[in-house]
Amino acid sequence: MSAIRESIRTKPKLWLTTAAVVVLLACGLVLLGSGAKPESLLAFGYPGVFLLMFLSGGATIFPVPGPPAIVAAGAILNPLGVGLAAGLGNATGELVSYSLGTAAAATLENYRDARLVATLRCLFARYGFWLVLAIAAVPNPIFHLISLLAGSNGYPVRRFWLATALGNVVKYTAFAYLGQGALRALFG
Repeated sequence: MSAIRESIRTKPKLWLTTAAVVVLLACGLVLLGSGAKPESLLAFGYPGVFLLMFLSGGATIFPVPGPPAIVAAGAILNPLGVGLAAGLGNATGELVSYSLGTAAAATLENYRDARLVATLRCLFARYGFWLVLAIAAVPNPIFHLISLLAGSNGYPVRRFWLATALGNVVKYTAFAYLGQGALRALFG
């Protein structure tokens, strides 16, 4: 118990960030548990898109259908605004996985294959921003893993968030324009 108290005293920003993300995710879980569908958040416009993608980014355990909802939102709202709200929301939600990785860093220190940990740290130190940005910019199922690795390897959270936000804005803007194009193709 005293180790937790000492950690709270030495790393207050990490604990505060983690607590804020946990509270926001709990609110999202209550919303989803109440029977509301995630897509219903789109009725709230851009803030709804942000919240939906925040839940999608923070959903390391339960799935939230982000990209299909962004395609639908792009058909209704301005695609550039949708891409911006979705990218920022998802990048903020990814801080959940980043925080989990930060918490797991002590475990990695005791990992048998210290060379792997050293290689990952070197990789993030040298190519971290571009690596995170490139992987965030394309649809893929492994981005939560990249978030965990970035957090566990001590990659700076501001750089991680910025690269994630930029990559996600590009990706979700493309999804939103796809929705707008599909709507125009179907209904002229």
